[in-house]
Amino acid sequence: MKNNDLIIKTWIYISTITVISVIFGIFYFIISKGIGRVNLDFIFKNPEGMSLGSEGGVKNAIIGSIFLMFIAILFSVLLGVVCAIYNTIYCKSKIIGTVINLTVQCIASIPSIIIGLFVYGFFIVTFNVPRSMLTAGIALGIMVFPFVEVRIEKAVLNMDRQFIKDSYSLGIEKDYMCRKLILPVIKKEIVSTGILAGSHAIGATAPLLLIGAIFIGGTSDKLLSPVMALPFHLHMLLGQTALHDKAYATAFVLICILIILHILSEIIISGLGGKIIEYIGNKRYWYILR
Repeated sequence: MKNNDLIIKTWIYISTITVISVIFGIFYFIISKGIGRVNLDFIFKNPEGMSLGSEGGVKNAIIGSIFLMFIAILFSVLLGVVCAIYNTIYCKSKIIGTVINLTVQCIASIPSIIIGLFVYGFFIVTFNVPRSMLTAGIALGIMVFPFVEVRIEKAVLNMDRQFIKDSYSLGIEKDYMCRKLILPVIKKEIVSTGILAGSHAIGATAPLLLIGAIFIGGTSDKLLSPVMALPFHLHMLLGQTALHDKAYATAFVLICILIILHILSEIIISGLGGKIIEYIGNKRYWYILR
């Protein structure tokens, strides 16, 4: 028994050290290669130069990625929350529940490039929707939908079931219970999950290849126009051997955005944001009194 415990503990320590080392190695490699090439011009200028992207920066790519992230979050959260609540509260048929779960699992296992191909065929070819920010955002939303649905479904199932039973006992309708009880209780989980889904979507490249991303140009304020995106820009830069320094700098910017999103998600889910605001408010109150 002791030997088994020792083996398990050793395996846990080795796995933890390995994961931390790999993550640290990736971050160190990107940061060391890219941080020296990032400056204000790189952040606030668009790509320029005879060799595309050899000069200027990634301004439109940053803005485009953020807009794509918001579209993906909106699409996936609306669909994921509705699906999760239906599956846990409204659905009484085991067959329908099984079909929903199987569908979500299948979408999660579909390669992202296939999702991009589906959006291309369904929206662009069938309905003549132009290659644009909208179609790219929808593809990213479909890609991260399973992540949102599973997280929200788990949050609903982890609620105190006594609240729901009491609601049934009092004869409260399910619609009212969902609006006044379930959604307020899991709102932090919804926001946090949306941010994490957005961080996953903002780093995807494959779905953008056919449906809305361009290397240079594009406007970030038009929903039905092509748009630049950081991962696609990075993909194109890596295809030009002379622009690896720009690629590292782009990767560094993308990683910084991902870190910010994950920190923000953790602040929301842990309730730390409210504590920070309360602390700042108290400090300001005592400063005014003094």
